[in-house]
This record gives sequence, structure tokens and C-alpha cells, in this order.
Amino acid sequence: MPVRLALSLPIFFLSAAMSPLFAQNTAPIRPFASGAFICNYTGGSVNPDIICSQKPSNGHAEKVVDRILKPIGLIRNFKVVECANTDNCFATVLKGQRFIVYDAAFMQGIEEQTETDWSAISIMAHEIGHHLQGHTIDGRGGQPIKEIEADKFSGFVLHQLGASLDESVVAVRTLGDEYATSTHPAKPARVEAIRKGWLEAEAMYPKSRNYAKTPTAVAPKPVVTASRPAIATRPVVMSKAPVRSKTGCVSGDCQDGTGVFVYPTGERYAGEFEEGDKHGEGVEYYTDGKVKYRGNFRDNLRSDYGVYYYRNGDKYMGWFQKNVPNGKGTYYFSDGDKLAATFRNGQPVQ
Repeated sequence: MPVRLALSLPIFFLSAAMSPLFAQNTAPIRPFASGAFICNYTGGSVNPDIICSQKPSNGHAEKVVDRILKPIGLIRNFKVVECANTDNCFATVLKGQRFIVYDAAFMQGIEEQTETDWSAISIMAHEIGHHLQGHTIDGRGGQPIKEIEADKFSGFVLHQLGASLDESVVAVRTLGDEYATSTHPAKPARVEAIRKGWLEAEAMYPKSRNYAKTPTAVAPKPVVTASRPAIATRPVVMSKAPVRSKTGCVSGDCQDGTGVFVYPTGERYAGEFEEGDKHGEGVEYYTDGKVKYRGNFRDNLRSDYGVYYYRNGDKYMGWFQKNVPNGKGTYYFSDGDKLAATFRNGQPVQ
């Protein structure tokens, strides 16, 4: 987890190749003068020795940013760049140019920990909120009220993208500090700000049940034993998976029948519905089109018998309850070994 120290004028370096602003420079420079506004999501300090990588933001990150802006009808007025080893996400201004600076490994880590990409999207929306509300150029530095306003903005935007209220607050619940600092409010205040933004959007643009329900069910964690350490999963954040232009019910009857529903995350479900929920037999797909789960659902949750395909190559066949393995089943490791056991909350028990 990132260090949650109060922001104390962090300094880091953007190299010449990261932006046309630096086209004439040949060495890293110190872009942030004392007193400049630099918002990072967690409020932690940044190592002043960090030097940004020369590569620009990947194409998928750019598309995520544009997806955030599209529901509110705004055009991007900042550059998005990647900076490794910062363990955070930032909004700042350098020589009149606005930047969103993110660490791809940090964003991937929060997705894996929360088991949903809504966490990374909400962090990016929060930082964009700082730019759109003028926080980076008002000359007053970091303030708790600015974080509240950016959190409220992220809640509003995530509602418009199709996230549930719980998914909209998952990042701050995971990364937020229990105690307030000079720049960041305590976690409860931030959660409440996101909630207000989400509810404000719901009052203005109420969603149908198809759009308001949970986009993708929580992923069970791979089995880990003393003889089998965790195997890294395939990166999910900022991947090059195509962003689907059409979301929602793309075919069939997604209310009370059989249909195909595409979520804003890019994942999709094909199967039976009842009152707008996944109910009956169906198949969930990852964003790259590979099968994620094939089996039965009850009230939008994986239930009864099914097969779950983990990102690390493992597979579970057996009984499910409330989305995860519960009951008798067999876990197949990617190297060919298998474990037949009784599972509880996704893990084998004696």
C-alpha cells in the first residue's frame, strides 16, 4: 500500500521526451516550484529521486480518460503521461500545461486488490476533477475541500459510466486514510462525498435496472497454499483490450429472457435474465473475449454449479454461493495438478 503521509511539496522529474513542452531539453528538469499544486490520490509523499520513464501514456489509458469526459460533454484539456515508481496518480500543472501523471503498476495493483477496474477508473476521474474544477491553477495549494469536490465529481462520473454506488467508493475505501491530514479528509468524509455525487447523478439521470446493477461479479481469488505461492495474474489495468463503443443490452431480452449485456468495463454476459438480473444459465467473458465463468446465476450472483477460469491459468469446477466457490469442487492448477476439496468463501477447508 502507498505510504499515507501528508503531502509535503513532493518533487519529481518529467523527462524531455514525455511532452512537446520539453522538446528542446536533453536532461531531466525540476518542474514543480515550491507552493505548486500537486494532488495525489492517497495524500502520500513522493520520493524526490524518482525520474519518469520516457514512454508516453498507452492508448488504452487515453481511451479511459476520454470515456470519463464523454458523459459530461467535455474535451480533454490536459496531457496523460505514465511515470513508474511513483505508487500513485497525480494532477498537476507545468509551465501552463496540465498533466495527469499515473503509475501503471499502482493502478494495476489497486485493481487486483479490489478485483474490479472501477477502482482505477474512479482514481483517474478524481484527478481529472481537480483539473476541471480549477484546483490546479488557483494558487491555494492542496486543501481538504478540493479533495471532497474531486471525490464528488468522481462519484457523479462513475454513475454515468454505469458503476454501482459500492463500486464507485471501492478505491477510497481501500486507499483512504482513517485520519484527516492538512491536504486530505479522512476516509468517511471522502466516501460520503462520492456517495453524494453518485446520488446527484442518479436524481438527474436515473438508470434502468440493466445499467444500475453490478457490472461484473466479484472475482474469487486463486487458491494459495504453503507449497504453492501466488502466481501473478495477467495485467488488467491499462491493457490494450478494445473499448466497446456500445454498452448495455446489445441483443435479446436482458430483462426477462435470454440476451447479451455489455458492461462499461468491456466485459460481457450472455445468458438468462430475470427482472434485469443475471438469473439462470449464462457465461461471463473477460474484456479480451475469453471465458471467465460458465454456469448458473441467482439474483445476479454466481450460484449452484459452475466453472470459473482464473486469469493465472487455474480453473475451478464445482459449487458456488454468493459469487465464489462454496461447497464441493475441484481446483485445477495451471501446471496440471488438481485439488479436490470442500471450499468456503473461495478457499479449500479441511
